[in-house]
Amino acid sequence: MIRQLSKLLILSCAIVCSGCPLANDPNEVVAPLPDSQESLDALVQRTLEQNHRNRRLSTETHGAWQILHGVLAYGKHFTIETPQGEQPALDYLLAGGKVRGFEPVPGDPLGQPPRPGLRMEMEPSTKIGQGHRDQWLAIFAQCGLPLETEIHRDGHSFTIADWLRQAEHDLPRNLELEFSWSLIPLTTYHDTEHRWTARDGVEYSTDQLLDSELRQSIPTSVCGGTHRLIGIAMALDKRRAEGKPIAGVWADADARLKEAVELARENQNPDGSYSVAYIHRPGWTRDLGETLGTTGHVLEFLAFAAPDHTLQQPWVERSVRRLCQVLEECADVDLECGVLYHALHGLQEFQSRQRSIDAIPANASDS
Repeated sequence: MIRQLSKLLILSCAIVCSGCPLANDPNEVVAPLPDSQESLDALVQRTLEQNHRNRRLSTETHGAWQILHGVLAYGKHFTIETPQGEQPALDYLLAGGKVRGFEPVPGDPLGQPPRPGLRMEMEPSTKIGQGHRDQWLAIFAQCGLPLETEIHRDGHSFTIADWLRQAEHDLPRNLELEFSWSLIPLTTYHDTEHRWTARDGVEYSTDQLLDSELRQSIPTSVCGGTHRLIGIAMALDKRRAEGKPIAGVWADADARLKEAVELARENQNPDGSYSVAYIHRPGWTRDLGETLGTTGHVLEFLAFAAPDHTLQQPWVERSVRRLCQVLEECADVDLECGVLYHALHGLQEFQSRQRSIDAIPANASDS
């Protein structure tokens, strides 16, 4: 009981110091990192498995916002409790299962021959429905679902292609100019020179959206701009995979990502966690929940954006070990799903990158 109360006190500290990041205190006792004798891959795998096994969500008590954050972290393997028993969350949603905040409805007749698009309404600030344009579509795209994947709901049958086509058509409705999530499905399913005409009759392109993202303020964006940076990184990664020139807006994107990676390193805390101000200035807190949120989001960004040699640097390993340590210390504490599953997604993507790097022959050139 004493251990549980102390954790709750640490986790609730953010209520007192929210919005006022503390500078690094050189006199602060740094928490020990997990046993460095355990290999990094084994530590990450154990952390992922424990949180997958011990944290459960259900359609009765949780909305799409919580459930789809779990899907982001664990993809097709993420299971939930439903009225029909435990099921993979993706299978349940694709088959027409009901979850508050996941409400696909017919959109405009699009394509040749015309067929209804799939539209998903925004429900910002509810922590139930999607809070950002194309957020759910981006998560489905990251699960590796092909365009012909069917989505059933209330007698209607859609495909991922219908959903993406409607998202492209509705681009002028994105008055927030937040294309972080839109870039992910666009560059997952199309090449980087893709162009389309939206409902306003104007032709748009992927590089236009990328340019818009680069013009936005990263420090004032949601979650310290890490979501914008991830969208930019995924688009740039697709561009490189295509073997196309990294020039113009693509060179600007490359420079922005390199700058952000360096800021993350410069402002990292001595205990391995990333700044409570994400990448933008030094900042430390005693609050484990806030540490989990910022460190998890920054690692998630690095796992997408940092080059191979950077991901193998000691400063990145320290952050991974610290993140696993915080998750272990919070093992019996309820955590906000966005914070939890972005941290776990960061670990998943980091592990995937590391295993890919390890599989590269020693004489191969670094990315």
